[in-house]
Amino acid sequence: MRHLSGSSGRRYAVDDAELNSGGQAKLYRCRDDKGVVRVYKEYRTPLADPADIAQLTRIQQVGQAVVARAEAAGSFAETADSSVNWPIDIVRSGRQVSGVVVPLIPGDFMRGGKSPRTLDFLSLARANPPRAAVRVGVLIRVCDIFAFLESAQLLHGDVSAKNLVWRPSPSHAYLIDSDGIRSFSPAPAHGVCTPGWEDPRLQARKVPAHDRYSDRYALALALYKGLFLNPGGPQYVGGTWSRASGFPQHLDPKLRSMFARALDQPLATHDRPTAAQWRSTLQAVYLDDKGNFRRPALDVLDKYAQGYRAAFAQPKAAARIPAPAPAPALVPARRPAQRPVHQPPARRAAPPPPPPPPPPSGNNSGWWALVAVLVLVLIGGAGYLVFQGREEDGAGHGPSAGGRPCPAEIAADLPAGSGSDAVLLRHYVTERHDITLCRTVDDRVYYHGGLLDQPDAPTMTIPATRTDTGYRAPRGDYLYEIDGDRVRVTVPDGTTSSYRLKDVTDAG
Repeated sequence: MRHLSGSSGRRYAVDDAELNSGGQAKLYRCRDDKGVVRVYKEYRTPLADPADIAQLTRIQQVGQAVVARAEAAGSFAETADSSVNWPIDIVRSGRQVSGVVVPLIPGDFMRGGKSPRTLDFLSLARANPPRAAVRVGVLIRVCDIFAFLESAQLLHGDVSAKNLVWRPSPSHAYLIDSDGIRSFSPAPAHGVCTPGWEDPRLQARKVPAHDRYSDRYALALALYKGLFLNPGGPQYVGGTWSRASGFPQHLDPKLRSMFARALDQPLATHDRPTAAQWRSTLQAVYLDDKGNFRRPALDVLDKYAQGYRAAFAQPKAAARIPAPAPAPALVPARRPAQRPVHQPPARRAAPPPPPPPPPPSGNNSGWWALVAVLVLVLIGGAGYLVFQGREEDGAGHGPSAGGRPCPAEIAADLPAGSGSDAVLLRHYVTERHDITLCRTVDDRVYYHGGLLDQPDAPTMTIPATRTDTGYRAPRGDYLYEIDGDRVRVTVPDGTTSSYRLKDVTDAG
């Protein structure tokens, strides 16, 4: 055990054993000089930039006051301001910052007391999320947190499913990875972001880093996923903005209008709704004057979401599809610049993306398959594998599934004007992948690929040519092949991983 002093003057006894270790930080359980359990997040590379240290110091002072007041009142993680995993102390080494101390995430936001219950478990159909009443309740609490931050003129900068945790009863949310919180002004000049949650202005290089309007965009995306269980979202496809279109037919017009303001115009800023506006609209649509849920409005959500749930209702003989990979046991905060993250998912700075990592030694084909997926995501953005074909499934041997419409979340991501008439061809799973094939009216086949064990990872879009037994889809030094009832991935060192395709088209 070692002992450290924070800038507050408080002493901490830090356990020798790591709680968790990420790419840029190590986490340790610690106790302060009053015996309160905290978490020490030690940066692998100390923070040295004076401007970033000044921002972190201001946020730490805010967090220290908020947490102390809430703990004294017995209301920690119950009020909006205390439902943030604030840095509450700073550990310095000379002029640099070695790490931060943060509160322990409350146990009722944990799954089985071990890992945080992230927003993945609220918004992904394959994770068996709760019914609409719980989701709406949690999302209103999410809006509470961001309404508080906006009122204090603070931004988070990396809002994503992994950085929001929740509890079902009473419904509430808690914001983590929060030592990157900073003031609205000056706008950040650098930062990190989670793939699939980037502000389109950042993708278009209109801003150098996420700002307060980026938080508004990501909040809208969280609501879009959480209310409707939509796994996709709006994105650039071939340089063209593909709008979100996965909405229930009978969604309240007020709410639909809010999503249009938030997501339809990728470079818009001031028209993006504030958290307070979202909260007000959600309450008006789903709660009556006495605070009770409006059942008909919830039924609209549950009926729409059932389409996604049914896709994962496997036949009895099918293997269980895994739920989202667990987050680390303790996920505290992040610092402003070049700051550590608790563990993957992969995160990136503003475009252009980094080059692919070097190949590992040995024959770790499973590792390479994941690298192939992530590298293609970083290079090509989010989307879906594009295949050419006529009246057949992805393996090139069979008709489509009776002319059923392409799932709404996939149709929303097809090129502009082609999604509305797209039809479902086949839905497959492998031990790691979720694959859906759709065909548009111009006979283009789109291959929607996702990782079952990485539910927050984006998907990708690459063209392919037909072979005698399936399709061949090269991209740089990577090659993807569908051959009969298998899909193969070949990576730059020549290693090939093969996965058996299981047809679950008729399961839902």
